Amino acid sequence: MKVFGKFLTICLIVVFLAACAAPATQAPAEEPQQPAATDAPTQAPAAEPVLTAKEEWLKANQLGSYDTGVQDWAAIEEAAKKEGSVIVYANSSKISKAVEIWNEMYPDIKIEGYDLGGDDVLSKTLGEQDSGLFVGDVWFSSGGAELVGTVMPKEYVWRFVPDSIQVPEELTRPLLMSRFGTTILAYNSKLNQSCPVTNLWELTQPEWEGKIVIEDPLNDASTLSKLITVAYHADEVKAAYVALYGSDPVLDSDTPDAGWLWLKRFAQNSPIPQPGGDEVDSAFATPGMTDNYLAFTSYSNYPDVQDGNLAFEPCWGVAPIVGIQSQSYLGILNQAPHPNAAKLFIRFITSPEGRDPWAKYGTYFADPSYEVPEGQKTLDEIQKITWFIAEQYAYENIVQARDFYLLNLGAP
Repeated sequence: MKVFGKFLTICLIVVFLAACAAPATQAPAEEPQQPAATDAPTQAPAAEPVLTAKEEWLKANQLGSYDTGVQDWAAIEEAAKKEGSVIVYANSSKISKAVEIWNEMYPDIKIEGYDLGGDDVLSKTLGEQDSGLFVGDVWFSSGGAELVGTVMPKEYVWRFVPDSIQVPEELTRPLLMSRFGTTILAYNSKLNQSCPVTNLWELTQPEWEGKIVIEDPLNDASTLSKLITVAYHADEVKAAYVALYGSDPVLDSDTPDAGWLWLKRFAQNSPIPQPGGDEVDSAFATPGMTDNYLAFTSYSNYPDVQDGNLAFEPCWGVAPIVGIQSQSYLGILNQAPHPNAAKLFIRFITSPEGRDPWAKYGTYFADPSYEVPEGQKTLDEIQKITWFIAEQYAYENIVQARDFYLLNLGAP
C-alpha cells in the first residue's frame, strides 16, 4: 500500500509539472500603430528687411524708388505746415524776391532762402551729407560737372517732379530743370553791321588773335565746361571745319579728334579772360568803343542792350552752334528734415508765381507753356542752335582739359 501511495503521488506530480510546462496561448499580434497624421511643417515667413535710415526716409516720403509720380497736395501742404519751415540752397540773388512771394502764399511755413553761389551750394551739400548733418532741404542751383559726377552717384539729392506741371521727360533728368541760361557768341553792334564770323573755326584764325573776350575758364568751371562741350561734339565741329576749309582737319599728336583740335587752336589764339560776366560785357560791348572784339556772353544780358547800356547782338547763324545752354536744377536734399515743405517749394518755384523773379528776357523754363518776352527766341528755337552743356563728359575730362588749355594758352 505504501508503495502504491508513493507511486500515485509521483504520477500526480509529473502530470502537474507537464501542465505547467505547456506553452501558453499567445494573443494575436496587434497591428503597429501609425503615427497620427500631422500638417506639413510650415516655413516661417521671411523677416522684413531692415531698412537703413535713408531708406526709411525715402519710403516715408515717397522718393527714390518709392516715388509713384502722383502727389496728394492737400496732404503734402498740411504736412509742410506741421514741419513749419524749409531751407533752400540757391545760386541766384533773385531767391530773396521768391522768398517774399512765398511768405505771402505760405505764411505758416518759414522759409530760409540762401544765395550761396553754385560752388558754395555744392560744397555745403557735400559737407553736410558727408558728415551726416542733414540741414538743408532743397537744391536750387546749377549742377555743373560735379552734380552728375559726385552728388547724384552718392545719392545726396533726390529727383522730384510735381504732377502739377507738364514737363518733357528729358528736362527732368537727372533732376528737374528749373530754368536755362544761354551763353552766346556775340559782336559789338556799333562797330559791325552783322556778325563778322560765320564759323567757330574763324575764332582760331590770326585776325582774331587776342580779340575774343571770355570769362576766365581757368578760374570758372562753368566756362571751362562749356568749352569742353564744344570738344565733346567732335563730329559737328569737324563738319564745320570741312564747310569752312573744304577738307578734313589735320590732327596733332595730342588731339584725338576735331573737337580737341578746336579747343587747342582757340587757346593758342589768346582769348582775353575776364573775372566775371559784367567784365566781359564791358570789355566788348561798351557804347563808344573803337576796338572790335567778339565775346561769349549771356543772352539774359540783352535787356541792357534794349536799355542802351550795352551794344551787342548775338551771332545767329554761326556754325556749328551759337552757344551753350546751362541748366539750373531743383531737387530734395537727402534726408531733408522738411521733405514735405521741400516738395511744396519745388511746386511753388515752378509755378508762374514762383518763377516770376526769373521770368526775364533771355531766360528759359522747362515748362513749355511759358511764353517768352517779345523778341526773344523760343526755347525750341534756341535749342536748335545751341548745345546743352555736356556735364558728364566735362566731369570726366575737366582736369585734363584745364591742363590742356593752360599748356596751349597763347602758344605759337
